[in-house]
Amino acid sequence: MLACAVAVPVGESVAAAEVAVASTLTIDGRGNGHGIGMSQWGAYGYAADHGWTSEQILDHYYGGTVSGTTDVTGITVRLMDLDDQQTVVVNDRSNAVIDGVAGGPWRTVVIREVSERSYTVWGRTDSSVCPTASDALAGWAVVASGLPSVTVRPLVDTSASEDMSDLLGLCEASGKVRSYRGALRAVNGTAGENRTVNEVPLEQYLRSIVASEMSASWAPRGAQALRAQAVAARSFGLAENRYSYAKTCDRICQYYPGAASRSTVASAFVRHEHASVDAAVRATAGVVRRVGSPAGPVALTMFSSSSGGWTAASTLPFPAVEDLGDATPANPYHRWTVTVAAATLEQKWPAIGRLVGVSVTRRSGQGEWGGRAQSVLVSGTTGSVTLSGDVFRRGIGLRSDWFSIADTSAPLPAPAPAPTPTPTPTPVDVCGARVAPPVTTAAAARPPARFEPSPVPVRLIDTRDGTGTAVDPLRGGCTLVVRPAVPSGTTAVAVTFVTVDTSAQGYLTAYPCGIERPFTSAVQSRPGRLVSGAAIVPLGADGTFCVFTNTTTELVVDLTGSYSPSGSARYQPMTAQRRFDSRPSGVRLAAGSTVRVATRGAGAGAADSTAASLTIHALEAAQSGFVTAWPCDRPRPWASSANVNAGESATNSADVAVSASGEVCLFVSASMHLAIDVAGWFGPSATTDFHAVVPFRLADSREGHGWSGPFQRSVGRSIQVSGVGGLPGAATLRAVAAQFTSVGPTSAGFVTVHPCLPVAPTLSMLRFVSATNTAALVNSVTNAAGRWCVVSNQTTHLVVDVSGWFG
Repeated sequence: MLACAVAVPVGESVAAAEVAVASTLTIDGRGNGHGIGMSQWGAYGYAADHGWTSEQILDHYYGGTVSGTTDVTGITVRLMDLDDQQTVVVNDRSNAVIDGVAGGPWRTVVIREVSERSYTVWGRTDSSVCPTASDALAGWAVVASGLPSVTVRPLVDTSASEDMSDLLGLCEASGKVRSYRGALRAVNGTAGENRTVNEVPLEQYLRSIVASEMSASWAPRGAQALRAQAVAARSFGLAENRYSYAKTCDRICQYYPGAASRSTVASAFVRHEHASVDAAVRATAGVVRRVGSPAGPVALTMFSSSSGGWTAASTLPFPAVEDLGDATPANPYHRWTVTVAAATLEQKWPAIGRLVGVSVTRRSGQGEWGGRAQSVLVSGTTGSVTLSGDVFRRGIGLRSDWFSIADTSAPLPAPAPAPTPTPTPTPVDVCGARVAPPVTTAAAARPPARFEPSPVPVRLIDTRDGTGTAVDPLRGGCTLVVRPAVPSGTTAVAVTFVTVDTSAQGYLTAYPCGIERPFTSAVQSRPGRLVSGAAIVPLGADGTFCVFTNTTTELVVDLTGSYSPSGSARYQPMTAQRRFDSRPSGVRLAAGSTVRVATRGAGAGAADSTAASLTIHALEAAQSGFVTAWPCDRPRPWASSANVNAGESATNSADVAVSASGEVCLFVSASMHLAIDVAGWFGPSATTDFHAVVPFRLADSREGHGWSGPFQRSVGRSIQVSGVGGLPGAATLRAVAAQFTSVGPTSAGFVTVHPCLPVAPTLSMLRFVSATNTAALVNSVTNAAGRWCVVSNQTTHLVVDVSGWFG
């Protein structure tokens, strides 16, 4: 709803007279653009001058919406420069293939509609060329004809590649070639119009969107503004549903120039992505604004360059707000003055004759001069026209509809004083001391380390009662620094995270403090659920690790052991072996039960083993509860090794000290079945050391990284692990520790990871529930070629983040 109108200040209009006014008008104005939603300069001002976080910025501009997440991984974009033209795709690597069409891979593909909704495709493998629409293509191979649409993609998904030559290029009529991540499609609209569409992973799309909508140079002072822009751009793109063939567009929707461009097919690439923007996109991955609640629809988060000091009212859920951040000294659009020739108005609206007067007859009521012009009367010697403020400003090229007109032919009375604005309250600093320390070092290689198990799990952090930190949830966008009490020289710690009372589905990232936060996750948190997840986390140079959450949550962290060069136990990886399973009995364990599981012998731990790497399966729980694992010759600690919700099954890993007789005890707080697998053991006679690495993403099937497309039910896939991301060759690598995350599964199921055995073992390392992201630590042996084989019993995407290796 629009704000109430106010009286027009005295002397605002150009005075009407029997003769035309002076030949020019002086117009004072504020802001740049429509003013609805976030001001980009305002976001920068709040970040750089006021110290706001991205979440505070978004809360301010998008009242009526809240932070949420999305599982959508891709977006389709209409490329408007190719409207009603041929589609010509080039690839410097000769790796272009056509969906459903044999042949290739091609270096150049030409797609033309030769009759109504019927495409013919030509290809060549010898060179990258950009023929004009009138070229006859003599000598080209006809690849296919009679197709209703055509999709071209790289032979191997290169959506995340940093080499622009890997990407598909699109020839424009000017001869310019623009490179796009993902696939390119020629298709008809509902009226038969020719369109070219980019099918691109959502997070890759945002890299050039954010870099084009905001200045990458705003980092580091304005880094939080870049993050706010990433969330706004992600939400806007997902909220749009513009066309039958594409969700959004690249010109009148958001400005999307692709990943790179070059003036000709032989020229050098000009990149449209920047490292500081990539960091902002990674930091907010999957975060959107939703209307009303975390389960509400994704908000159409409009934004513009500058509000001038007040955002504009609209029919969208977020109201107009005062915008003190927009007054940042760097903003060139906060205030402006232009001179407009009377002839410009006379040519634009010729029915008025010669210009006599311009009056603003209604305003929004917010800000200087009474706010934005909502109605403008333009009078002349032969007539007058009444226009909206936006139509008037567009007609004569003003920056915004917040303006005041002065008469250059005679002095004007001073305008009525603007009402004293109500200061925008300074937001509460939601993070306080919980912010990531400055980046002081690059990732460094860690020395070989051995394991020192904690006799019993030690609670490091509990935000609910103040253990190790303040009594306060870890807020979304904040980072908690954890300093475990471990020996000097420790390179990594084995911990269990538990998220409690989470505000929305989200994730935790754990990493060594003092470096740039990696784009990985350790735990996938769920609203209304306790979620536990084990991780091996490298420590920073000062002995700390950082925990970041993208959604507000209570957090518990338990230490189960540490890795250092002076540790007592090496590690012996093994093919996972089941050591206990209550299900054959047909009777769930009773709540409060404790079982003893032997971890030695029969191909498992040696007689001198001091700890075991366990996979704990809490199955078919009658009530929500937890499992605690500890050495049987010690008192049971107050800690959880796995958490499970009523009616569900859950899996977690734990490196647990064993008793003198090699036993681990497991307590169940609720009635459930329990299965225990041993993936390896620690002790003096074991043969490998642990090498911590900064967590990195080994695979993401959503983005064609490692695997392309979701895992189908019971269809196994392999992946090369050795030699990737700094991991050693197959001769050295014995096992790898990594977080496996199931994303968007179609139903409840499980994932098995094994060293490419002829028959996959009937064990699981990760269990998930339908339509919910779930993560688990997997510590698995690789085969002689340095590969893993992975199979899921239900359709799901998989993400793999590596934190270390054994060799």
